[in-house]
Amino acid sequence: MRLTSREKEIIEFLRKEPLISQDELAHRFGITRSSVAVHISNLMKKGVILGKGYVFNEQSSIAVIGESSMRIMINNQGEKTDIDVDYGGFAIQISKVFADLGVSVKLLSMVGNDDVGLILLDRLQKNGIDIKNIYRHSKKRSCRKVFLNNKAAFEECFSMQDYEKAIESREWVAFNCEWLVIEPQFQELLYNRALSRNEGKVPYLCTCKHLSDSEEIPEFLAQYSSVVLGIEQPDKMDSYLNAVLSLVENGTQNCILTDGHSRLMYFSKQGVTDFPLLPNQCFNSRNSLPALLAGLIYGLSCGYPLRQAVRIGIGTVAANESKKAKDLKRQAR
Repeated sequence: MRLTSREKEIIEFLRKEPLISQDELAHRFGITRSSVAVHISNLMKKGVILGKGYVFNEQSSIAVIGESSMRIMINNQGEKTDIDVDYGGFAIQISKVFADLGVSVKLLSMVGNDDVGLILLDRLQKNGIDIKNIYRHSKKRSCRKVFLNNKAAFEECFSMQDYEKAIESREWVAFNCEWLVIEPQFQELLYNRALSRNEGKVPYLCTCKHLSDSEEIPEFLAQYSSVVLGIEQPDKMDSYLNAVLSLVENGTQNCILTDGHSRLMYFSKQGVTDFPLLPNQCFNSRNSLPALLAGLIYGLSCGYPLRQAVRIGIGTVAANESKKAKDLKRQAR
C-alpha cells in the first residue's frame, strides 16, 4: 500500500486542479492516458481517492510513542553461536509499517547522545519518518538490549522518569493528533496523562499487548479506543472471552484477540466475530502485534468499517513478514 513516486506526483497535482481530465494529466506528465487511468485506479484501491471527481480520503493525523533501541541477539546452538545486531524497538518497527502504508506519522521516542542514537535517527530518516520530535538525552546512552536464545537477558535503557520528561516536553504533539499509538510499557503513563488533561479533545488511544500465561488484562485498557491482544496458546482464547467483552462494555470501541496461528476474534459494541486464520495468514502473536495494530489503525483512520480494517491489519502483517524475510535473505548474501 506504499505510494509510488508517480502516484505522489499525481496526488499533489490533483489537489491543485481537482477537475483536470485524464487526458490533460497524461499531457502534463508525458505519459499515456491509459497509464494515468491505471495510476488513478491504484489510488482508489489504496483508499487515497474515494471516487470520481478525485475526492480525497484525508487521513487523520497519527502519532506514535515508543522505544527505539539497539538489540543484540545471541543464539547458541551447541557449538555454534550466532550474534546479530539490529536497530529497532516498537517506535521504529511500527513507524516503518506506517511508512510502508504511505502514512506520515509524528514519532515521539528517545535516543542518547551517542553513535547508536545517530544510527537510530539515520534508520528512521531513511524510512521517510519525521524525527523532529525525537528527544535526545544529553547525558545517557541510547537504549541497548541483549537477547539470549530469543529471551531478554540484559538491558541498558532510559528510566520511566526520563520518558515522562520527554513526553511532557512534547505533550502538545501527543495530544493534538487524532490517533495516538502507544507502546505497551507506556500504556498506563499515557492513560494517566490523558485523565489529567482538562482542556481539549483527547485522541483515540491505541495499543497492543501480549498476554503471558493467565495474565489479566489491565482495567485501564477499557479507556483505550483500539486494543490488540495476543496470546501464545490457542486453547486460551475462550478463557479471555469474558474479560475482553467486559473491556468493550466499559469503553473500548474495537478490540482484537488472537493466537496468531489459528484464530482471530474482533470485538465491538456490535458484537463478536470469529475469524479463522488461513495458513498464509499466520503470524507470531508477540512480535507481529505492532504491524497488526498499524494496519488496523490505518483502516480505521481511512474510514473503513471494523471488518475491513481487521482484514487490512492481517494483510499488513503478511506484507511485513514477507518484507522481513526478503531483507534477511539479502543480508545473508
